[in-house]
Amino acid sequence: MGTKINRRISKAKYLLILVLALTTLSAIAQESQYVVFFTDKDTLAYDLEQPASFLSERAVERRKKQKIDITYADVPVREDYLSELEELGAEVYYTTRWLNGALIEVTAEELETIQSQVFVRGAELVKPGGREGRSKKSGSSYGKSKARFAEEKPLEQLLNMEQNNMLGIDAMHEKGYNGEGLLVAVFDGGFNGVDTVSYFKHIYEEGRMLPGYDFVGNSPNVYRYGQHGTEALSCIGAYKEGVLEAGGYGADFMLCVTEEVSSEYRIEEYNWLFAAEFADSTGADIISTSLGYTTFNASAMNYDYEDLDGETALITKAVNEATKRGIVCVISAGNEGSGRWRYISPPADANNVLSVGAVSRTRDKVSFSSYGPTADGRVKPDVSALGLQTIVVNSAGNVVTSNGTSFAAPLISGFVAGVWQAFPDATNYEIIEKIKLSGDKALTPDNETGYGIPDFNKLMENFLTPVETEKKRFFKVYPNPVENSDLVIEPAEGRFNGMVHVSLYNPEGQLVLQKKVRNYKRASLSLDMDSLSSGIYIMHILSSSLSDTLKIVKF
Repeated sequence: MGTKINRRISKAKYLLILVLALTTLSAIAQESQYVVFFTDKDTLAYDLEQPASFLSERAVERRKKQKIDITYADVPVREDYLSELEELGAEVYYTTRWLNGALIEVTAEELETIQSQVFVRGAELVKPGGREGRSKKSGSSYGKSKARFAEEKPLEQLLNMEQNNMLGIDAMHEKGYNGEGLLVAVFDGGFNGVDTVSYFKHIYEEGRMLPGYDFVGNSPNVYRYGQHGTEALSCIGAYKEGVLEAGGYGADFMLCVTEEVSSEYRIEEYNWLFAAEFADSTGADIISTSLGYTTFNASAMNYDYEDLDGETALITKAVNEATKRGIVCVISAGNEGSGRWRYISPPADANNVLSVGAVSRTRDKVSFSSYGPTADGRVKPDVSALGLQTIVVNSAGNVVTSNGTSFAAPLISGFVAGVWQAFPDATNYEIIEKIKLSGDKALTPDNETGYGIPDFNKLMENFLTPVETEKKRFFKVYPNPVENSDLVIEPAEGRFNGMVHVSLYNPEGQLVLQKKVRNYKRASLSLDMDSLSSGIYIMHILSSSLSDTLKIVKF
C-alpha cells in the first residue's frame, strides 16, 4: 500500500501526464485499464419507491432505519452503455453506481473512440497494462481440513483479554453485546485460511459468512493470497470460548479482496469503491479496512499532504459515499509515524469515520502510528486501540502477535459492532460520536491518538439506551415536569443504601448535570435544576445494583 509523496500534481498537470502516458502506451502496450464515466442513468427503468430490484432487503432496511433517501445514485449504470463499450472493443469488469462508470480494459486507440461517444463524459487511467490475474492457488473449502478444527480447553484467562479490557469489551460481552445482527465487511489483500482455521468455525456453522468477492482476481474465492486480512478479521470475529473471544464475534461477515500486493496503482482505490458498493447493496453496517494510499508506481497518481482534506483522494470519496448511506467505516490511520511521510494516509482523512491509531499496552502512542491533522486542520486519528503486539490468529490457525494500525482498526470494528447492537436505533453518525466521546482524551483530543482509547463502560454512562415508557420503575422522580423546585428522587421500595450516581443528559447526549454520593442512607435525594434551561433531558440513576433511565421535562 502507498506510503508518501514528494510533490503535488495539479489537475491540469495530471491530465497532461495522462495524455503523454496514453501516447506512450499506444506504442509499448496493447491494453490498459481505465474507468469510464457516463453522462446519465436510465431513470425510467427503476422506481425509487421499489428498490428491491437493485438493493437487498437488508440494505433498504438500513436506510429506512436511519431515514436515508434512496436516490438515482443507488441504481445501476445503463446496460446499453455497457453493451456499446463491449461493441467498441472494451472488456468490462466492474461498474460503479455511485460515480456512474465502469472499469474497462482497452487499447489507447479504442479508448480514443470510446471517449468520442456522446454517453461518455470522461475517462481515467487507473493501471497501465492488462488486467493480470493473481496466483490461482485456491484456499481450501470450509471443512476440508478437519484436523485444523481442534478444540482447545478453556484457559484461566483469554489470550486476547488485555486488548479487550483496554476497550471495555469484557463488560460489553458480559452485557450480551457481541455484534449479533450487524454485518461487518472486511476489505484487505487476502484471507488465506479463514475457511479452515477453527477460530472462525462458528461463523460458518451458524451461517454468518455471507458471500464475498475478490475484486483483484475477479473471483468469489477470497481465501488466498496472504494472511493480512485473516489476522485483521481475527481481531473482529475470532472465537473459542474461554480461549480467545474477539469483540464482534457474533456479527455476520463478508470478505472482499481489494489490495493488489504486487503493484501500486489507482486501480486499488477503485477496487475499494467496487467492494464498498457491493457491501452497501448487500446491507453491510460496518466496513473495516486496514489499507491506505499515498504513493503509486505512476508518480502522476500520487497524493500530497494537501490532498488530505477529506474529499480529494478517490478512496476517500468512496468512503464518504459509503458513510452517506449509513455505514460506519473503520480505517487504519497508517504506519508512517516514524517515517518521512509521518501523516495519516487516505482514506483515514475522511470525515465522519473512525480512523484508528495504535497504542501500546501502556496506552501510549506507538512511534509508527501515523499522525494528524488533516490538511484542513481536523484532528486525526479519531480513536486508538492496541497496535503493538496485538493478539491475532494467522492462516495456520496459530495465535500470534502482530504490529500495526492494521490491527488496531479491526479491534475498533468489533467494538463498533457491539456498541451498535447496544444502541440499535442510533445512526452511523451517532455511533461514531458516542465512541469518540467515550475516549480517554475526549475532552483534550490530539493528533497522536485522537479522542483516545474508547471504553464501553464510559460510553454506557454517557449515552443511554432509549427511554422505555412501559416498565417497572425502580425510582420515583418528581415533580416531572419540573419548573423552579428541586427534583426529588426516591427508591420505589425502601431507602437508598450505598452509592448513588445521577447523570442528566441533553438531547445531543451531552452530560449537563451529575451528582455522586457515597454511602448514602436516606429516603430521598434532591437535584437542583435551576441552572438548566427549559427542555427535555434524559436522566440515568444508578444505586447499588439498581439502575433506571427516564425522561425529564424542565419548564
